[in-house]
Amino acid sequence: MKQLDFTLSLVDKLTRPIKQAQKSVTAFADNSREAFRRIGTGALAMWGVAETVKGALSPAIEMYDALNEASARGIDDTSLKSVRRDAMLFSTTYGASAVDFVNSTADINGAIAGLTSTELPKVTKVANTLAFALKTTTAETSEFMGQMFANFQSDAERLGKVQFAEQLAGKATYMRQQFGAEMGKIKDLMEGARGVGTNFNIGLDEQLAVLGQLSRTLGSEASGAYEGFMTGAIAGAKKLGLSFEDANGSILSMPEMLQKLQGKYGKSLEGNLKAQQELDDAFGDSSAVVKQLYGNVALLQRNITELGGSDGLKRTQEMAAKMVKPWDRFVAIIKAVQTVIGLTLIPVLYPLLNRLADMGATFARWMQIFPNIARAVGYVVLAVLSFAAVGAGLNIIMGISTFVFAGWGIVLGALRGVLMAVRTAAMLAAIGVNLMSWPVLLIIAAIALLIAGCYLLVRHWDAIKAAVMNTQAFQVVAQAVEWVAGVFSQAWEFISQGWNGFITLLTGFSPVKALGGMVKGMIGIFDNIWNTIKGSFSKSWKWIVGHLNKIPGVNIDAGGNKGDVPVTQNTLSTGGKLTAIDKGGIGKSITSNANNVTDKSQRIGTLNINTQQPLTPGQLAEWQELHA
Repeated sequence: MKQLDFTLSLVDKLTRPIKQAQKSVTAFADNSREAFRRIGTGALAMWGVAETVKGALSPAIEMYDALNEASARGIDDTSLKSVRRDAMLFSTTYGASAVDFVNSTADINGAIAGLTSTELPKVTKVANTLAFALKTTTAETSEFMGQMFANFQSDAERLGKVQFAEQLAGKATYMRQQFGAEMGKIKDLMEGARGVGTNFNIGLDEQLAVLGQLSRTLGSEASGAYEGFMTGAIAGAKKLGLSFEDANGSILSMPEMLQKLQGKYGKSLEGNLKAQQELDDAFGDSSAVVKQLYGNVALLQRNITELGGSDGLKRTQEMAAKMVKPWDRFVAIIKAVQTVIGLTLIPVLYPLLNRLADMGATFARWMQIFPNIARAVGYVVLAVLSFAAVGAGLNIIMGISTFVFAGWGIVLGALRGVLMAVRTAAMLAAIGVNLMSWPVLLIIAAIALLIAGCYLLVRHWDAIKAAVMNTQAFQVVAQAVEWVAGVFSQAWEFISQGWNGFITLLTGFSPVKALGGMVKGMIGIFDNIWNTIKGSFSKSWKWIVGHLNKIPGVNIDAGGNKGDVPVTQNTLSTGGKLTAIDKGGIGKSITSNANNVTDKSQRIGTLNINTQQPLTPGQLAEWQELHA
């Protein structure tokens, strides 16, 4: 009872400070976790506010930056004011990007030379409307318009740059509708012809119509075929006895050339091999232009007329209106409102931000000039971060400890299963030992019977010798005895080897470490028993062989070379020597000893230990520490 009181007092004195320390650590962890939660909430709120402000001002900031970039690329303020207004109107009308509209201003100003501050915004509006209608980029549209302005500069000067741009937009829209030609394809067709039509004073409408129709059948080779035909048209016509020039010496239009050829060969070339051969001889490979357009003169003339229509930007605007997506337009309207509001705030916010940036630059310069101040600031920041790291690490440790304590219950449950398994293994080992001991008991009984038989043989030896020594049957018996002795010697060797294997098995048998002492005890018991059996058998065997060798014709080796197989050795309490056998033989000794044995053994069945309250993980840990 005193020991129990001492143990409880010791446990109480040890656990009270531990519990107090644990309570302090837990409180610190809880406070730090709450602080981290507040920091995270505040940081998230700040991030949310910043993202909200950024999202609200983002359209205005993008527009402001685009206007500044255009100004940096040489666009004057008068043009930018008009461009900004047109960009907002264009965005709300078609649901397109107002920023892209502004960015295209500098590209168009660079592609088309000589645009005034009044013309630039209008041409920019035309180019963006055409790009939206044809679903292409403003950069590609700017390249196309710059190419057309350069190739047909006289037309642009005659009509005016804005009107010429509107006509270009209408022609490109018609090419898309009639021939399915995209902006890039129209540009490639005109570049591939290398301005040959312009060199022969062929109008833009005719060039576009001819290239558009040829592209349906000749594809990318349409431009090269058209260039080749126009270059050799006058010389080829002379070979055919025709003239492709008017009274002023100018080349005829394509419909007029075809009409002259139809006057000579008829309305169709199908099946007229002679006419086709003459055309090939006159125009070479470019005769494909004539063959493809020969039967479509009326269609070619109608396309030229449609392309020459002067309806301005109407056709392009109608096509662009059909491309509008209501949702994109709704989003564009919201962005336009944000842009208008943001542009009124940016003149106030940007100076403030620039002031803050200047202060930051000044602070950075001070840090370079005064490194001691920078070091002190760094120490303060490091201390704050270290304190925060301590709180974070403590929370991690507390979380891990929670998992550990929760896992103790699982470990204890598994340990109980292991102990039950060990108990079962011990019971099975005991049963196995009992089963393995039966052969040893049988051997002891067989040796006892053998000794008794030998004793009777010696006692009546004179009568037996007188009866059988001088008979022929005796010789046969003697030979049989030698044979039996050899068999018995081999059997003895086999039994000895088996016993050694059994001892080795027991030596290595260890289901659990708890059974190690029991196994060693069993090995010692069986070792003593075996040495006793061996000693008794060896002496008896030598005594029998010695008497048998006295018989004429019998010579048995009693040295033990055949049967003396070394086995596990041990000594008895008597020093390894047997005491003398009393009168009456071994049977009397066994009987006397058996009568004096009193069996006081008890058998215990299943033993169950029930505890009122199992140890908690904390109590178990404390008990282990005290036990150590």
